[in-house]
Amino acid sequence: MASDNELFDWCVARPRWQQEAIRLLTTKPALDTDELKQLEDAVRAEAGITAGKAPDWPALTKTHLKAGNQFAPVTVLGSIGPLRNIDRLAAAQPPLKFAINGVTLIYGPNGSGKSGYCRIAKKICHCLHDVTLRGNVFEPATSNPREVSLTFRVDGDKTRSVLWDDRKAAPPELGRISVFDSDAAGLYVDAERNIEFLPFELALLTNLAEVLRILDARFKAEEAALNKVHQAPLPLGYEKRTKVSALIGALKADQNLPDAQALRALAAWTETDESAFQALALELSKDPVLLSKVKEATKSTVETLVADANTLVDGIGNAGLAKLKDAREKAAATREAAKAAASSLAEDSAVPQLGSETWRQLLRYARDFAAEAYPDLQPPQLATADTCVLCHQPLDGPARTRLVAFDEYIEGRANADAEKAKKEFGDAARTILELKILSSQEIRSRLVNFVEGSPPRQALADKLERFYGVCQERHTLVSTAIKTVEYAGLEVLADLDRSIIDELLVEVTVLANEIKGLKPTTDETAKRLKRQQEFDELEARKKFSADIDTFVARRNSLDLFLKTKACVTACSVAGITSHITRIRRKVLTASLQTSLEDEIKALDLQHLPLKLADRGEVGKSKVHIGLDAQQKVGKNSDILSEGEKRALALAGFLAELKEVGARHGIVVDDPVSSLDHARMEAVAKRLVKEAAAGRQVIIFTHNLFFHHAVFETARDMKVPLREEWIAKHADGRFGIIDVGQEPWISMGVTKRISIIDGLLQKKKPTYSETDETERSFVTDVYSKMRETWEHAIEEILFAGVVGRFRPNVATLKLRAARVEQADYEAVHAGMTRCSKYSGHDQSAGVPVDLPKFIEIKADLDKLNAFVTAANTRRKTLEKEGQLYEAGPVTAEVLD
Repeated sequence: MASDNELFDWCVARPRWQQEAIRLLTTKPALDTDELKQLEDAVRAEAGITAGKAPDWPALTKTHLKAGNQFAPVTVLGSIGPLRNIDRLAAAQPPLKFAINGVTLIYGPNGSGKSGYCRIAKKICHCLHDVTLRGNVFEPATSNPREVSLTFRVDGDKTRSVLWDDRKAAPPELGRISVFDSDAAGLYVDAERNIEFLPFELALLTNLAEVLRILDARFKAEEAALNKVHQAPLPLGYEKRTKVSALIGALKADQNLPDAQALRALAAWTETDESAFQALALELSKDPVLLSKVKEATKSTVETLVADANTLVDGIGNAGLAKLKDAREKAAATREAAKAAASSLAEDSAVPQLGSETWRQLLRYARDFAAEAYPDLQPPQLATADTCVLCHQPLDGPARTRLVAFDEYIEGRANADAEKAKKEFGDAARTILELKILSSQEIRSRLVNFVEGSPPRQALADKLERFYGVCQERHTLVSTAIKTVEYAGLEVLADLDRSIIDELLVEVTVLANEIKGLKPTTDETAKRLKRQQEFDELEARKKFSADIDTFVARRNSLDLFLKTKACVTACSVAGITSHITRIRRKVLTASLQTSLEDEIKALDLQHLPLKLADRGEVGKSKVHIGLDAQQKVGKNSDILSEGEKRALALAGFLAELKEVGARHGIVVDDPVSSLDHARMEAVAKRLVKEAAAGRQVIIFTHNLFFHHAVFETARDMKVPLREEWIAKHADGRFGIIDVGQEPWISMGVTKRISIIDGLLQKKKPTYSETDETERSFVTDVYSKMRETWEHAIEEILFAGVVGRFRPNVATLKLRAARVEQADYEAVHAGMTRCSKYSGHDQSAGVPVDLPKFIEIKADLDKLNAFVTAANTRRKTLEKEGQLYEAGPVTAEVLD
């Protein structure tokens, strides 16, 4: 165990709010909502998010740190119930009570409601997994709370009674009681899990780490939300280098943020500032540099228009149309020449129109296809192939000669000239058709700066606009003529007036001279730059004055983000994790390994080579029980039997419990599932031993053998034991708690006779041997008497030497066992009588009769008399045997 000074020195070095968390956690494993909120507020105040200071908390002392598990008050669970709205458990009935010392042994068969009470225990006590309580799922849902009455006592205090509903946290004192069940078993066997049962100093630091994780998660959620807000863009328009842009550039979460007052001071805007801004704007509008840039752009625009106008004149002016006409006539002439060249081919041809455009196109396609179809033949494949590619008929000599002549024609000069002329005309026509004519609106838009303040230039612009209008009309006529091949109307068109182009060229020269005259001196440039900077500063401030609230909000949000990050840093568990690891390896791992080895031996698991591994992870201590195998094992459960898994899980549970001392209670739910009889007895002894050491032990089970084993072990070890019985009634009620619900099979002979007598007394007023409906009653009573005769042999005649729920033979009890002839005769007669009525199928010829009531009572009296006599004899024999075992009487001597 770590020294008190070491733990105390580490704790008082923590921030004041963490010291308060430690102080609170010395008395309970977790903090409530209000306590967490108070700590959260303290962290915010420490980071500067909120004003004020931390509450005046009590100072953390060494006395607080002496409240460890081994010193912590012990909580004893007194009872569960009555309850309401939980599963199908009956509400109006006595509570399930527990022995405050020793063992409470609770039996309930499957489907009796036992699991419902187990779930309540898991919910209110310390359980390794989450448990959810439900209402009766076989009925409509209700908003009524699930309520349970609980009694418990802490050390020597008075008994406390609380009415708890599962919408609230259970009383924290009950968290000192630990629960083991089948779900927890899986965690112990397969999962790397948190060490749940820790020495005080480790539990304290682990619980502190959990508090920090809760606060850390809250602050990180706020941090993420703020970070998302900061992804929204701020107002634009601050690209120029100004004081405003510099201040905006400092609005980052990783820099020293500017003060909100500084932002607002820079955004202040007065009438004086507005007057200065307007004056500078007017002055800079006359800036030679600016004017030069405007004139350069204007000059470029005029030059572009000149080039565009020249293109129009060249294309659709009279000279352009003359070129188009020449190209059209040349194309027609060369085509006629080509046709004439083809006339010789038509002399012997049976096909007219040789040399026409359609024929030439057909021949070109045929030539190209033949070249593809017969790539290995000498060209022209159209003629050198054996088969015509057009008609698929064999080619004879004349056909070959004719096709060679066709090919030579296609490749000849006349056809080539015709094709060239045709292309030239097509290109010329297409150039005209694709001309783009600017609209009047486009002309005016482009010449805005050109005409500004100059009537002559405005007149020039109007003239250019009219020129483009004429061009648009002319282009429409020419395009229509080309498309319809009707050129007659173009002969009478007046030529385009290109004087506007010459006038624009003069303006280009004028603009060039103006630009040259605007070139400033060095002093003028410096002065202009200074005035421009002043204007930029004023312009930025004016815009900033309109956007200031947005920027201040972002600045404040970034400030909150930085402070929230500081809160996240303050809640880091890294330092605690490393400290936990040091303490764990100093005080826990070795002792836990030793405890595990002890439990493995007690539960007969020595044949399994097991090893314990541990590590720290964000404020928690992890432990894993692994198989020391030579081959890789994915899960222990893949190798272990069901019984080994359950026994190993229980060993891990009990080993960890040693770390919290032997005083805190445990609840165990069916710990022997899949275990053999020998290991069930080992578990029974182990749990009773825990009770003998002073721990409150509560066991739920549906296994009668295990129930008997715990009972016998508690009796042998002189450990107090309380039995509770849970059953389902025939009326449909579940979870009935009644000592009368002890299973018949586990009852002793005397209790059985009492129950049979009670059945007879209840039936006596109404019984009639002539009423056939009474047969089931008779069968039930005689079956019970027969079973009681049988049980009397085991319990009384054999004095419990052997038992159906016990694998061993109690040889010492032979001293009270005796069977005489009279016993045999009494048992034989009684069993014979019972067999007649206890359900054996009767022959059809046997008269159907029922015994008289007096006969039934007489048969029970005989059983009772036999039991009384045999029991008296057994007790006498018991005493005689004990005297014998004590040895001879001590002889006297003379003094």
